[in-house]
Amino acid sequence: MIRNEYRERWARWLPSALEALAHEPPDFPAVMPTFPPPGIDRRAFTLPRGELRMALLTSSGAYDTRSQAPFAAGAIIGDASHRTFDIDAPADDLQFAHEHFDRTHARSDLECVLPRNTLRDIGIKATNNIVSWSGYLLDWPSFIEVTLPQMLACLQSDNANAALIVPI
Repeated sequence: MIRNEYRERWARWLPSALEALAHEPPDFPAVMPTFPPPGIDRRAFTLPRGELRMALLTSSGAYDTRSQAPFAAGAIIGDASHRTFDIDAPADDLQFAHEHFDRTHARSDLECVLPRNTLRDIGIKATNNIVSWSGYLLDWPSFIEVTLPQMLACLQSDNANAALIVPI
């Protein structure tokens, strides 16, 4: 097995974090200052070549209620999985499983979280699918090692060469 220094740092952080997060309400101020952020290789980012094909990604916990289970929004370390759904899914079939933002605004104006029509209105060709995950996420090793490669495979199969990330 290849040594993963980030996973090791995260594993050292987790026991005390779980103790603080188990309080009612969770003690986020005690946990977040010591959260070990992953490193980012900024050299990996390049400008798209040829026709722009924009992928829409959001950390709003959006999912299609017709075919997908909600994220485990109440999980103490979040839900490291993702959902992909058709960019043209009817707004009434979309829901948000994310307890850390007021979803009222997202429901009243879906464009503030999923700017599907805005991309079209400004002439940007979008991919066929939206990729979503729940922004409340403390299991970064699983997200980095499992979920991100799955998301990348989806983006590649959709022929995306750029991404608009809508963070929540």
